[in-house]
Amino acid sequence: MSNKKTQNDHLDAVRPGRQLDMDTSVLTQVHFVGNRINATGSAGYRKWFGIGISEFRLLVVISNEPGCTGARINEIMGLDLGAISRTLRRMEAKELVLSQPHPRHPSYYCWHLTQAGADLHDRICEMTDAREAAILAGFSKAEVFQLLSYLHRLSENTRKLEQIAAEGIGEEDSRDSES
Repeated sequence: MSNKKTQNDHLDAVRPGRQLDMDTSVLTQVHFVGNRINATGSAGYRKWFGIGISEFRLLVVISNEPGCTGARINEIMGLDLGAISRTLRRMEAKELVLSQPHPRHPSYYCWHLTQAGADLHDRICEMTDAREAAILAGFSKAEVFQLLSYLHRLSENTRKLEQIAAEGIGEEDSRDSES
């Protein structure tokens, strides 16, 4: 063992009183799977197409809802409006999307794909199809349908997570009052 001093030498390593089971926690498993999907998607999309997974997701949303606003993208994806705006501006600089003032609210923008954005979207969809086939290997069509049903239900339930984040967990809230 090293005799090297660190700034934390006065602290003792401890384990929490409660252990979260990473194998049976749905939130943990969804998060871990999502991280892997994001990391591999971003790496592949950057290598082969020059954009990351966030940009591709925006291409998907805009292709499905041409003329959508940043607020609508936020509603669909659950991303921070600032992150959406920054990503759209980067994509606009690459001429993948274009913005037009909203007809009733000129301070808002409606987003559309350019031809280059539509072409890129279509090329990336081929890799996305291959990625989806790989991650669903061994699933029957019925299981895929059931999984999608569960994912849609989880998505609907995220509103409850927003409420917990805003309001805490009530009297059982075990936060340290010194924090």
